[in-house]
This record gives sequence, C-alpha cells and structure tokens, in this order.
Amino acid sequence: MVHKIHKIAIISDDIEGAVEFYTQKLGLTVVERFENEDDEDYVFLDAGGVLLELMPQKSMGQEPGFHHISFDVDSVEESAQELKDKGVAITKEPFDVGGGTGITLGFFEGPNQMNLQLFHREK
Repeated sequence: MVHKIHKIAIISDDIEGAVEFYTQKLGLTVVERFENEDDEDYVFLDAGGVLLELMPQKSMGQEPGFHHISFDVDSVEESAQELKDKGVAITKEPFDVGGGTGITLGFFEGPNQMNLQLFHREK
C-alpha cells in the first residue's frame, strides 16, 4: 500500500526564515512552492529523497511545530478504504487539492493521535 514516506510537514510562523535556515544551514534545496494569496507560500524542500514541507501558521490556524507525516500511495481512495477496513480512523476523507496540481490527499490517525497523510500526485 505505502511506497515510501513522501514528506514531513511542519508549521512555521516565518516561512522565509525557515527556508533560509534549512537551505543555508542544512544545505536543503527548494523544489516547489505553492503560492498562497492570503499568507506566505507553502514551500517544499528536498531532504535527501524525503520532502520537508513548510506550512504557514496563519493559513493553518495552528501553533508552529510538527503537523503530519505523508505517505506516497498509488490511490488515496483505495488506501483510505483499506485503512478503514483495518479499523483505522480516517480524519479527513480523500480530496483533490485543486489548482491543477493533480494532488489527492487524505488524513488518518496513527498511534497517540499522530496526524498522518495519504498522498498521490498524478504525473
């Protein structure tokens, strides 16, 4: 069902400061930005084959820190159903993020109420 960890997402109250830290101090590279009209961009950095997603605090409406681990799957819908069949709580049903990205997401709960994500992007 799961191919690999796709990304780890964190919320930041200073996206550009965080980008500077991760690129200048750790040598990560920016691979994609999703513009956000009302707030700072969502930024994806390459962390050696796993992405690090920086999510703007204002848009997320949550405190800075860990948000979720994302798992790459062939089908978010089928994977969510498999998890349901195994008794796993789906916290957000599969949805298309829109904007022509080809990205489908869904969220589920792991141990200790860990926020986990199913991810698929049409190539």
